[in-house]
Amino acid sequence: MGLRRQMIGYVIALSAGCILLGVWAIQRGLDQAYQDVEFEDARDDFEHLVAVLDGEIQHREFMLREWRLWPDLRRHLTRPDPDFIQRSFSPAYLGQVGLDGLLLLDEQGAVVLQAWAAVDGERWLDSLPAGTRRWLGTPAADSPACGLAGSPDYLVLLCRRQLEEPGMSDGSRGVLVMAERLDSRFLRQLQRRVGLPVRIVPASQALPLVGDLVQAMGSAELPGAGPWSLRRLDERLLMHWLLPLAGEPLQVVALEVQHGRGIVQRGAREARDRRLSMAVLALVLGVALAWLLDRQVISRVVRMRRELAAIREQRQWHAAVTLQGADEINELGAGVNHLLSVIDRQVYELEKLSLTDALTGLPNRRSFSQRLALALRQQHRNGASLCLILIDVDHFKLYNDRYGHAAGDRALQEVARCLQRVARRPSDLPARLGGEEFALLLQDTDAPGALHQAAEFRDLLARAGIPHEAQPDGTASGCITASIGLAMFSTPDSPDTLYQRADAALYRAKAAGRDRIECA
Repeated sequence: MGLRRQMIGYVIALSAGCILLGVWAIQRGLDQAYQDVEFEDARDDFEHLVAVLDGEIQHREFMLREWRLWPDLRRHLTRPDPDFIQRSFSPAYLGQVGLDGLLLLDEQGAVVLQAWAAVDGERWLDSLPAGTRRWLGTPAADSPACGLAGSPDYLVLLCRRQLEEPGMSDGSRGVLVMAERLDSRFLRQLQRRVGLPVRIVPASQALPLVGDLVQAMGSAELPGAGPWSLRRLDERLLMHWLLPLAGEPLQVVALEVQHGRGIVQRGAREARDRRLSMAVLALVLGVALAWLLDRQVISRVVRMRRELAAIREQRQWHAAVTLQGADEINELGAGVNHLLSVIDRQVYELEKLSLTDALTGLPNRRSFSQRLALALRQQHRNGASLCLILIDVDHFKLYNDRYGHAAGDRALQEVARCLQRVARRPSDLPARLGGEEFALLLQDTDAPGALHQAAEFRDLLARAGIPHEAQPDGTASGCITASIGLAMFSTPDSPDTLYQRADAALYRAKAAGRDRIECA
């Protein structure tokens, strides 16, 4: 996988990971916040429910305080009047004031007056436990004025007050009891007022831990409420309020309120929308960062790699990579260009060394062969004259044996200087082919011109006067001399045949006594 794909993949993955991690952290905080808001909302609704129930109880207590001062009730307690019940507490009247029953008890707790809006009231009264009946007949100043009696199927709110009459001194007292059945009609009215589903269930259904327990409160935390709990189910919050029965030690019923989970569900929808938005943002951010990284880093590195590959393949060490900007990548490119310049300089030196004779500074055989082939190609195109002169220093081995190799090197250097003085034009190529053998390639030069330059070289060498006393007897000069062979290009010649003809001429010059020029 290329650098571009790797870096783009890393950037997109890192951006998505950071965004998703942030979404997860935000989601956790939002979930808890929405649950807290939902709980506070449920608690407020439940407090409103308790306030409604308290208001109902206070209304009954207010009625009790008013009715206990009613003289007719007092007289009925001492002198029962059957018509009084029908006249004052008919079923229609009880229903009008929201009561299901009215009881008047004497000081011994015996029922002296009862009026019911329903026909089953007396049967229900007979089924009351003894503790509840005692609670009804013995109101105390420090005991609650209202309580519950019955079962979940027939639960009744009972409120009691002692009868009083200002100015009476006989001490005779009775107890006035109001009964209101907590039936479906009452619960529907309560539900309309609080806006929540409400029902009465046995305490055994409320006590098990159904769902996650969010919070449990004691009776002191809500006005008029007993211990209550709030549990979280899948689709709703379930609140249970344990209600004590009048005169009974055990809590056997509970008021159950169902609270919808709209806040959390709305929060979940908003969180889902936010996750989608964040995912899109992560994608856009990742693509933007990848594009920026590609533009500022990767594309420049890839371009530099391509330029370096082209320079390496074409061996154009003098070229340079493109520089852009003023950052670390630009500094890297500048460093690469510096290395390329060093390589170019070293390659030039190496190529120069490979084409130059180290002792004399003249082009070597390799350079001479390349230049000879090029000159023949040019001659084929333009038909210009071309001559080749081969030179061999006479008896040079004897010179080395007599004067030593250091003197021999100095002698060869002097021969090279003489040859360089003859090669005046840029197209003239003097070369050392090896040992004591030299060559002079003359372009655009005919045979007489080449012969003149060869003679000039002999003259310069003679004037140099390099002593050579080790020459065989019969050599008159006593100085270094050279044998010269000259060949002029003819149509069928190739580099090899032209060289062979010049070499044959050189051989004839040596055979003829050396220190002379022979033409092919």
